[in-house]
Amino acid sequence: MGFSTDSLAMLSMRKQHLAYYKKLKDTAGSEITPTILNENGVHTQSWETIIAPVGQNEMVFGTQDQLFDETGRLKVHISNSGKVIRISSHGQNPNPTFLQGDSLFTLVENFINDALSYDLSLYEPTRDFGEDSIVAISEGLNQERELMQGNDAELLEFNWQLKGEKTSGVPENISLSLSPVVREYDTGIDFRTEFGFSISSFSAYDELEPKDLDAANITDTSEDQLFTYLFFFIVFVLAALVFSVGTRNIFKGKAEWRRALLVFVVISAGVYLWRAIFFVYTFNPFLSNMGIFSSTVNHLLLALVIGFYGAFAYVSWEALARSQKQNQVDIIDALWQRKIFVSETGLAIIHGLAMGGIAIGIISSMVYLMDEILIQIDSQFGFAEPSIPLKLVTINISSWTTAWLVCIAQIGFVYSILKHWIKKEWLANIIAIFFTGVAIAILGRLVGTSGSAMQDILIYIGIAVIFIYALKEFGLLTVCSGWWFFTVFFMIQPYFNSPSIEVAYVSWAQAILMACVFVYGFVAYKYGIPVSELENYIPEYEERIAQHLRVEKEIEIARESQYKLMPLQPPKADGFDVYGFFMPSFEVGGDYFDYVLTENEDGEPTALTMVIVDVSGKAMRAAMPAVFTSGLLLSRIKHDYPDEVLSDISEPIFQRTDKRTFITCVLARLDMKAQKLAIANAGHCRPILKRNGIAEYIHTPKPSFPLGIREGVKYNQEVISVKKGDFFLFYSDGLPEAANEKGERYGFDQVPRLIESIDTDRLSAQEISQEIKRTVQKFSNYQLADDTTIICLKV
Repeated sequence: MGFSTDSLAMLSMRKQHLAYYKKLKDTAGSEITPTILNENGVHTQSWETIIAPVGQNEMVFGTQDQLFDETGRLKVHISNSGKVIRISSHGQNPNPTFLQGDSLFTLVENFINDALSYDLSLYEPTRDFGEDSIVAISEGLNQERELMQGNDAELLEFNWQLKGEKTSGVPENISLSLSPVVREYDTGIDFRTEFGFSISSFSAYDELEPKDLDAANITDTSEDQLFTYLFFFIVFVLAALVFSVGTRNIFKGKAEWRRALLVFVVISAGVYLWRAIFFVYTFNPFLSNMGIFSSTVNHLLLALVIGFYGAFAYVSWEALARSQKQNQVDIIDALWQRKIFVSETGLAIIHGLAMGGIAIGIISSMVYLMDEILIQIDSQFGFAEPSIPLKLVTINISSWTTAWLVCIAQIGFVYSILKHWIKKEWLANIIAIFFTGVAIAILGRLVGTSGSAMQDILIYIGIAVIFIYALKEFGLLTVCSGWWFFTVFFMIQPYFNSPSIEVAYVSWAQAILMACVFVYGFVAYKYGIPVSELENYIPEYEERIAQHLRVEKEIEIARESQYKLMPLQPPKADGFDVYGFFMPSFEVGGDYFDYVLTENEDGEPTALTMVIVDVSGKAMRAAMPAVFTSGLLLSRIKHDYPDEVLSDISEPIFQRTDKRTFITCVLARLDMKAQKLAIANAGHCRPILKRNGIAEYIHTPKPSFPLGIREGVKYNQEVISVKKGDFFLFYSDGLPEAANEKGERYGFDQVPRLIESIDTDRLSAQEISQEIKRTVQKFSNYQLADDTTIICLKV
């Protein structure tokens, strides 16, 4: 064509001219099929080649049209038979072609006959030749030069039409447009000027065939907009659900990190490798070093995002599948443990291939009934695999990566989360089928149809019925096997029956690989180890959850046991009103209280003994010493006086507790006949007496060491004569040490003031206790810093 490719590179991509096919079908009727058209050389497909400068672009191209718009010189379409059927120049970018000849007529004839291999003797010129062109042809090269040197030189257009009847592989029309060009050369030794022509456009086409094959593929704008809206809607919804549910499961600890990491690595590597291989053989020759770097970073970031999406989808699916006890989770566990030769694994693969075959039948039947055809759309770039030499590698990378993404996220996760949210199974299944079908049609398909976007969605909803059923009845492994078989089956169809062994081997090699998968499934099913013979796998997070549940159960048992040690109802007798409560800051606490009524031989009450114990520390560490101390106290307090009890139990408590543990205790005994109250205190908060409206602390005699500090301590008691109307408060340090949101303590000084503010004469002991309880809870915003125990006594 009169130019050198030394500084130019070529990108070739397979094109499918659907609009032209539909025009032929509408004109000729339903008997027209792609096979018939291809056998007769009709240009429903072509190779589109973009010619552009080498290594001059820093931007990352998303399509070949972007490359042509930016720096492209020529766009050439080549038919299935290898003939050039279209040439178009950019118009703004330099045109590299330069044709010269003795005359314009000879130049045109030689170019079409020799360079493009079209026999012009079969054609006759049309009346579309302009007068300038006729003059140029008849008057020779001198006239051409004068024409080219004019300021307003126009394109020279030549058109021919077929003389006889149409035959296969021979276009009905040929059209050529040339633009006059003057080239000047300065070699340093001499200066010369050359006159010639550049190729503006060339078309070899049939009557119904559009000259601009790219324009023939423009679809309805409203349909494109609908597809775009659906695309962003599905991407947003799926990504939001996958990442939110996955993040929640991760924070709950329901994540197998090694599995999630492997899914992330495999999907990221698959996405990156396919795009990297594709760009190496297509766009990379046109990119500068900076452009290649930007392209690599772009591919890597996209791969990482999709990898994270796949990993989060797997985490979400696995957590949901385990809780729902879905089928084949145990088989997948076996595969993760590298137990490959398992009988149930083979059966799952066989079922998957069967489901894939049914899906192939469904899509073929629906396409036939809709009077449409199947087309290849293996990537965002259209039908990209033919332009990659490593077809076997990229087909399997693409099919396996897509199978993981579609089956885990758009089938497994969608079904599982809907089943989790919607209790009616039939409704969850219907919504899952609809959403999965739409999601696959928009995001996950590697094969489409010549129909509208809505027709594609309807077809994939039909396919979704099969795979949702397969997930429900069999499991995810069957779904993955079926989707892989379904995808690869259609991806290798274009390579079958090719006369070139370099093309046909792709289909046969891939078919052998598919057969090997089936053979493995059959052999594993017949001779593999049953999954029941393998050790049951329990995920780490389930073990942690089970351990946590066991601890919670044990704590609940301890809580119940602790509460059972404390009185359910206060004792009733004439001459006193008593009530107490215990509020732990954790599930269990280190406080303990009790009141015991002593009776004589006639069953008449003679004494009321009250006790509050506070063990250092919190939760279980404090609860167990509290239980131990309660046993010692209960064995003595019914008959002995407070100072005797504390003195006798101090030694065993010292011997049975560690050095970090100490126990404070206040013990009081009301002698109902003598109307005296004896109080002994082992390092506990000082009791309070309210008499005549004034509340004051009761000072107890020393020593006041907490229990467990020293081995043998002789405690003393304070005896108080009680009067009618006296009110006594016994409490643990949780009351004065209660803290508000600012960290301020309630304080020991406030406790007597609190008692003075309560109408203890009118209210009962229980009502006074509830008032104190409300006060401390409100002050601490219901977040207790320590266990709080109170006993209120009215005389």
